[in-house]
Amino acid sequence: MTTLARPRLHVVYEYGIDSRPHTPSCLRFIRPFTHPGVIDQVEATFGWDYHGQPADLVLLERLWRPDVTLPAVQQLVERIQRAGARFVYSLDDNFFDLALENKDWPPPGLLPIVEYCLRQAHGVIVTTPALKARIRSYNPNLLILPNALDERLLVRRPPPPLSLVGRADPHPQPLSLVGRGGGGGAPPPLGYMGPPPPDEDLQLVLPAIRSVSRRHAGRLELQLIGAVRSEAAQKQLSDLPVRFIAPDPRETEYPLFMLWFTANTRWDIAISPLRDTPFNCCKSDIKFLDYAAIAAAGIFSRCPAYSATVQHQHTGWLAENTPDAWEDALERLIADPDLRLHLASQANQYLYAQRTLAQRAQDWVAAVHHLLSD
Repeated sequence: MTTLARPRLHVVYEYGIDSRPHTPSCLRFIRPFTHPGVIDQVEATFGWDYHGQPADLVLLERLWRPDVTLPAVQQLVERIQRAGARFVYSLDDNFFDLALENKDWPPPGLLPIVEYCLRQAHGVIVTTPALKARIRSYNPNLLILPNALDERLLVRRPPPPLSLVGRADPHPQPLSLVGRGGGGGAPPPLGYMGPPPPDEDLQLVLPAIRSVSRRHAGRLELQLIGAVRSEAAQKQLSDLPVRFIAPDPRETEYPLFMLWFTANTRWDIAISPLRDTPFNCCKSDIKFLDYAAIAAAGIFSRCPAYSATVQHQHTGWLAENTPDAWEDALERLIADPDLRLHLASQANQYLYAQRTLAQRAQDWVAAVHHLLSD
């Protein structure tokens, strides 16, 4: 197929029972293809389905819809082919190894759908080299398209002034007295954004957090976004000073959530523990980008998702997955305001220099043209 000057792309996004596009669809396709740097170069449309409208490429995102079945996907691919468009598939998680750590997921019949899409697609878009390597046997035409944040959704704030983090003081106060989340002696915010408990990644570092919390009794607060104040959460975290944070229910869709998150979150330290599993090894560094957007000093598990991006002691802190390593990392950042400021500033600068759509929008244009080239 000859590369077109302004190719036509239709995205069949993944959605839930509320019919709204899921976060991966917004992050990876709706926001990039509606970006000012792209809209004049790719004619993109979006919807729940495809019914033969003019398109050069039709991209199916992840698992499509809540009631997805193999016959429904087969019929969709047939409609795409009858219309003369190329079928492209997008996958950003290693569903094949998820069953090793989650007995309830994926449900029966799901993996054959993913396998069918991978094999039938003219090309497949993935997020990481590890995921590309995992699914290479299904399709040789694989494109790595790393995540980038849409700067239009980020309320940019500089890292805290030097006077607030102790550098102006030859004897800087510990974090508990200078936390951005409180001030005036309020407990400092140690933040985590993740799924509701029981969260096995968070459990990995709870012994370290408990130890640090006891050492700094009354001077440390764990703030959680994504978790809910459920019985399971209360049981898992009952011995820790915890605050659950959530946006207004009207602000949970990705664009509004990111505006809320970057405007309202004030974390001195943000953590992202990740167990070393086949599923996690294929994950992206999206949480590093999210934490960089709020200028937080991040501590991350030393694993493939982060070690390829995070520069240890420069744009973040990489910790081995042991209680001692995480306790040491937390203590180092609590005790050293200059280090926190350095990590936060460098991560924030990296994000805006290399990982927003203002810099990366052309990657999506290039991907479309590559998929249309012979």
